[in-house]
Amino acid sequence: MPDNGALTVENKAAHTTTQHPPISRLRKVACVGTIAATLPYLALKIAWAVGSHVGVRGDAMENSTMIGANIVTVGMDAAAAGLALALVRPRGLRIPAWLLLFPLWVATGFIAPILVGAPLSGVVAALTGGGAANHKHEHDAAEDIAGWVFGVVYGGFILQGIGLGIGFFLYARSRWSAVFRLRLRDLPAGAGFAAQRITIAGVAAFSLVPSGIHLYWAAGGTGLRPDLDQTWQERLVLECVFALLPLVGSVAMLILAGRRDTRPARATLAAAWLGTGAMFAWGFWWMVCASLKVPLSEGKDMRGMGLVGSLGMLAGAVLATVLAQTVCSTLAALTETAQTPAPRTGATPARDRSEARTAASDKGSRGLAVGWTNS
Repeated sequence: MPDNGALTVENKAAHTTTQHPPISRLRKVACVGTIAATLPYLALKIAWAVGSHVGVRGDAMENSTMIGANIVTVGMDAAAAGLALALVRPRGLRIPAWLLLFPLWVATGFIAPILVGAPLSGVVAALTGGGAANHKHEHDAAEDIAGWVFGVVYGGFILQGIGLGIGFFLYARSRWSAVFRLRLRDLPAGAGFAAQRITIAGVAAFSLVPSGIHLYWAAGGTGLRPDLDQTWQERLVLECVFALLPLVGSVAMLILAGRRDTRPARATLAAAWLGTGAMFAWGFWWMVCASLKVPLSEGKDMRGMGLVGSLGMLAGAVLATVLAQTVCSTLAALTETAQTPAPRTGATPARDRSEARTAASDKGSRGLAVGWTNS
């Protein structure tokens, strides 16, 4: 007669060991560091929202629109801290995938250009002798903000980008380890993927328009460009970054739509994630800046920025949707293949995988449901 008490203890032990994978020390440090990096920015924005003039000369932050913008950006940075907390807590593994991935996709897309562009523009300025002297001497709203404020803001963004990137990578590798093992040959193929392939090619070509405009601005062009208070070094570096990240994302999507071989897909998927995220996040931000009359954009013609932002946001959203559907269809197909008891007579494993990928691609919406809500 088996001992029910012993079985209960064994079942509890097995449940405990399989419920959550261990959280590494690096992941904890990265996420705690991300939360700490948000605090100076949050304190500064909250102070401005309640009427403080710390780091500001004049009444630049007393505009009702700026007060609203400060409250919104407090919410955005608080969301980044909340995401970091979710990545390091065991219960974070039970959060629906879409609820976690969408804000992380936007956050990484927003921070990536700052993470690359801010240090690089400083290096270029130091090597070429650039500095504040190269700014125009006209009064600009940015001149009402003390120089140390920019260091606090962008330094915090850089630290958040590093910490959130490391934390998310380790979290995703723990929760969706199958994605990190994918190879290009595992991705959907055949007639079922034809529509996605055409969409990727068309939107990738479409994304050349905003990237081309950014490169034109980087080369010194002034058409459609607002008269921003930047040195030529800052303009060169930042515009090149804003042009190249979307290009990287589009090229990565074209690779995912191309020939199937045994190369690992993780680097290509990461490039597509960052590129599409940068397109969407910064496109949305530029549209907001072009639509709202705030001191930092007051007196400037923001129509060109709004146009570039709308094009980038649209391209990023479409490409990211196809990316999510592609990954979900792949995981659904691999799951179906793994659950197949035995191959049919005369069939080969490779043929079975190909047919499963095609079937999953044909059922893309079901793949999304299986891949993201039940992960």
